[in-house]
Amino acid sequence: MVTETIKIEGMMCGHCQANVEKSIAAITGVSEVKVDLAAKQATVTFDDSVANLDAIKAAVADAGYTVVA
Repeated sequence: MVTETIKIEGMMCGHCQANVEKSIAAITGVSEVKVDLAAKQATVTFDDSVANLDAIKAAVADAGYTVVA
């Protein structure tokens, strides 16, 4: 398991936070997602033999938000 933190721009409210969490959690191999609205970041724990950071970033972008780092 790998834990990565990514910065996300565009989240304004609890709905945005929930939307990002749902989008990331839907990826096969992701075991835990914690989105911090105030810090504008998501901490994701995933099995790197099944999922990867690029897929997680793509899910965030597909949900309508911008990955900064």
